[in-house]
Amino acid sequence: MVEHTLQRRLKRAATLVLGVCVLLTICGGFLYAYLQSSRNEMLRSQVAAETDEYKTRILKQLKGNFQMLSSLSELMKDGDTFSDAEIAKRLSAIQSHTNYVNLVYYRQDFSGVISSLDGNTVTDAHISELSYDGQQSVKEALSGKPHISRLFDSVVSNSRVFVLSVPVYNGNRVIGALSASSHIDVFSDIISGDTVLGGGGYLHMIDSDGNFLIRSTKKVVKEDYPNIWKGHYLSDDETEKIRTALKNEKQVYSVLSYEGKNYTFMIEPVGINGWYLFCVNADEGISEGYSSTLLTTQIIFAVIIFSVVALMIYGYRLLRNYNKELVVIAYRDPLTGGENLVRFRQRLRQALEDSQGSVTALTIRQFPFLTEIFGKETSDELLCIIKAIIEKHMKNNEFFCHDTDDKFYLFFLETDKDTVRSRLEEIIKEIENNPIERLKDYQLAVYCGVIFSDSSESPVKSAENMLSKVQFALDTSKGSHSSKIWFFDVELHKREELENYIESHMSNALQTGEFALFLQPKTDLQSGKLSGAEALVRWKTSTGRMIFPDQFIPLFEKNGFCARLDLYMVEIACKTIRSWIDSGKTPVPISVNQTKLLFFDGEYVTKLTSILEKYGVSPKLITLEILEGLALEDVGRLNDIISSLQAEGFKISLDDFGSGYSSLNTLGKLKIDELKLDRGFLLSAAEEKEGRVRLIMEEIVRMANRLGIKTVSEGVETAEDVTFVKTIGCTTGQGYYYSKPISVDEFTQKYIQ
Repeated sequence: MVEHTLQRRLKRAATLVLGVCVLLTICGGFLYAYLQSSRNEMLRSQVAAETDEYKTRILKQLKGNFQMLSSLSELMKDGDTFSDAEIAKRLSAIQSHTNYVNLVYYRQDFSGVISSLDGNTVTDAHISELSYDGQQSVKEALSGKPHISRLFDSVVSNSRVFVLSVPVYNGNRVIGALSASSHIDVFSDIISGDTVLGGGGYLHMIDSDGNFLIRSTKKVVKEDYPNIWKGHYLSDDETEKIRTALKNEKQVYSVLSYEGKNYTFMIEPVGINGWYLFCVNADEGISEGYSSTLLTTQIIFAVIIFSVVALMIYGYRLLRNYNKELVVIAYRDPLTGGENLVRFRQRLRQALEDSQGSVTALTIRQFPFLTEIFGKETSDELLCIIKAIIEKHMKNNEFFCHDTDDKFYLFFLETDKDTVRSRLEEIIKEIENNPIERLKDYQLAVYCGVIFSDSSESPVKSAENMLSKVQFALDTSKGSHSSKIWFFDVELHKREELENYIESHMSNALQTGEFALFLQPKTDLQSGKLSGAEALVRWKTSTGRMIFPDQFIPLFEKNGFCARLDLYMVEIACKTIRSWIDSGKTPVPISVNQTKLLFFDGEYVTKLTSILEKYGVSPKLITLEILEGLALEDVGRLNDIISSLQAEGFKISLDDFGSGYSSLNTLGKLKIDELKLDRGFLLSAAEEKEGRVRLIMEEIVRMANRLGIKTVSEGVETAEDVTFVKTIGCTTGQGYYYSKPISVDEFTQKYIQ
């Protein structure tokens, strides 16, 4: 009986152990499958992210190449006036600083010049001498559109290349095309190296037929096959799937088998010319028997040591919870509980793949002061209320996020400006009428910047541009007194970009001599001979870009840089006069504009005389031009400074008389030597033929002559203008009738004897 009972208990125990083992085996199998699936998904995401990063680098390099080529095209903007020899000289100069295989310039009549990397140039070339793809690229640029060609065999360089082409403009007219050919190997530095997947992967570049364009030095398949189809390391099903993806320019994720191991890889279209990135995770080779070994090990450990299995399950639960926490940390805003900017950026890219819309940046005026006055608790409560208000106004497939401090980003599936404005006005109204009692007597002000998506751009590029440019719209709305909602303005943004460039480069431009002296002759009306010249400034950047005075002078007047520039122009004028004297030529006086900031600098006269002493130039050869606005501030002090300058030998000219606050009272008070009549006088007089303007101009000249003040008429453009200003007694004429402003070299050659 006892033995029977023991056997029965042993049998029961064995059955229980067996049941537990079976249960653990089943659980282990399901756990293994889930972990394997999660792991594969993680690997796929890792490869996708890495491939997208290198794709972005390639596109960025191409963009940089286009920008550089566009900048170089500025050197050819007068190409329709150049001879083939001059064009060849310029192309060779450009070629010496680049690694382009060939650099070509073609005119609208398809004639042009070819410059090769080896220093050879071909003049009197015709577009028909190029390969078909090269011809098409050049023709696209001649029509005004930048273009990148497919890979082709160049008949010029006898190598496989692609061509970048940009239009060359003279003003708004396309006069030619500048094209550069490069080997596909220019991208080798990007996709080669040991950083792909942290050193555990590699990249090739292939074309739409699966042929290798660029090979990484690191690889799994040792044989140098010409394409990915050779070697039979892809199954028939995977081969068909990949061919279909390449045909439709789609991303594809797959597995290749080599020497008994499986490797995950992704093929990503670059988006240009049928190029693809072929990214392989080389560290993840898995033997065919690995899965069964792992499963057997799990079963053995599950049967022998239940605690290990339990610990594994517990560890899995911890890992799962930890991953959930990581997702919350990565994508959630801890204050409002909404999504953060990282998640917003991801969702924006995804949304733009399927539809168009708008991004709004929303902020609270003087939010830091609100926090300081009412405390952080109140400001945090306000941000949570704003989050709830915005959330209430979101439609299906629309989303928003809270970024730093008081800034929110909203995505609307709207492309109509009035609709967006109406929806934002509702949100703003609710925010400004928030229910926080402590803020009832505090007038909140909400500002919004809005930008619409561009359907011509890729989702990734459009998303990044929108997030970048919407900040500009937001900043503009803060400075606007007419609207709390500002829609992105392309032209205004361009002006802001130019102003930013000017302010960030002006000091370096002064040091490197980018500000050039141009001279416009002043002619004695009685003798018809040259009596002097006016100094005018032009800014030509190191890239060849020309920035004109009306683009930078007003900004320099605001930020005070004009004081440094005007003294610099005096020095350049003195240097020019010195060069005339040293070469045995007779110099002429040069008039230089001077800002009011200099006139009220206590060391102004000393600075001027020091410059003239440095070059040994007489002050009689320098005329200082001032604007009448100076007299409106303190005419007595101004006359004292003028007297000090005249005592040193300088001549003082009052510029643009008649353009603003001109009055005879000013003319009577200032101790000037010369009066320059604004070109507006002459334009009005020319239009009237007879009338008040002519009479006024005549009387001003007559009074100036009686006061011993020479008169200069600006804007002389026709023979009739010359006759008129000469008739009324003007001393000097200046304008395009005689000459436009020209470089010092041209002025010297033309006028200085």
